[in-house]
Amino acid sequence: MENQQPEQQKTQEEEQPQLIEREIEGVTVIPPPFIQDPINSDTSIIQKQEVEPLTETRDETSRDLLKTIHCRLCDCKILTPNNAKLVEKQITLIHKKQSNTAEELKYMWFLPDMFSFENIAFSKDVNATHKYLTCAECEAEVIGIHYISSKENYVAHDRIVYK
Repeated sequence: MENQQPEQQKTQEEEQPQLIEREIEGVTVIPPPFIQDPINSDTSIIQKQEVEPLTETRDETSRDLLKTIHCRLCDCKILTPNNAKLVEKQITLIHKKQSNTAEELKYMWFLPDMFSFENIAFSKDVNATHKYLTCAECEAEVIGIHYISSKENYVAHDRIVYK
């Protein structure tokens, strides 16, 4: 049993993201610390009953975006037509920064390239796995997620407006 305790400790340590110092052109660079995911055991997760986006917002065959996406709070332009595809993917997003409630959302606009956005802000790395997306103008609520390893971006249909 004494041998099992160090094994369990080692496993827990391995799960923690490691900050790696490196030297670049004679300067020691220390990456910024990761933030802990606000979605935890104390978070209330709401199973959202979403309505599928209207057919006028997407091409029926390719599912490409046909409208411009704006922030629903400040009307800032976030995404232009033909830069995203509608997908069905269950993703849990917090409501706002420092929130203890989250929603499980289903309809997402998928962007393979983060440079397709018009105005978007990224949070710090969350547990070294993802970043939250928010409107670059108001930064009032989380509208999507960026996965670091795959570089995939998803914007929640339920958190934006179309024009």
